Amino acid sequence: MRKTTAGAIGGVVAGVIVSGVMALGRDAGLLHKTLADHASDWLDRRFHTRDWAGEDGTEALEQGNHLAASAAFGAVYGATRPLTQAVPPVAAGALFGAGLYAVAIAGVAPRIGLTDDDHPAETVALQRLGLHVLFGVITALVADALAPVRRATRPKTETAFKIADPGQG
Repeated sequence: MRKTTAGAIGGVVAGVIVSGVMALGRDAGLLHKTLADHASDWLDRRFHTRDWAGEDGTEALEQGNHLAASAAFGAVYGATRPLTQAVPPVAAGALFGAGLYAVAIAGVAPRIGLTDDDHPAETVALQRLGLHVLFGVITALVADALAPVRRATRPKTETAFKIADPGQG
């Protein structure tokens, strides 16, 4: 299987799991307003989705968007994985998720009005970072299971000299 395809599949799996974690966290009162909530509000502001699709339709559109983005980001992971083949999947995924947070959430989202403010509270930022790291790790584990990274084998070398065994004679 191609690495980009495996990454896209990993991204969708991770997106579904992270969506579930966010829903459970919100329902338990452990998570603040999540990015999914912000995305639903953003869709409504831009396209008036609640007027023509209702609350459930807006949420469905947001989830579809979230899974499409998850697939795209997963494909990027898969495409770039050969560059980090020496790094174990969990570490590669965690780094990818943290990088995704830095670029997409801390960088782009505030500028397009997806989040309420440019500098979210520290707790909210840590929650979002944690969810993105979780996304990256799950994406990596699934993608690397579907399309394992071929690690370069070390060439066999001969020793330059041998020390004679004194018992040989």
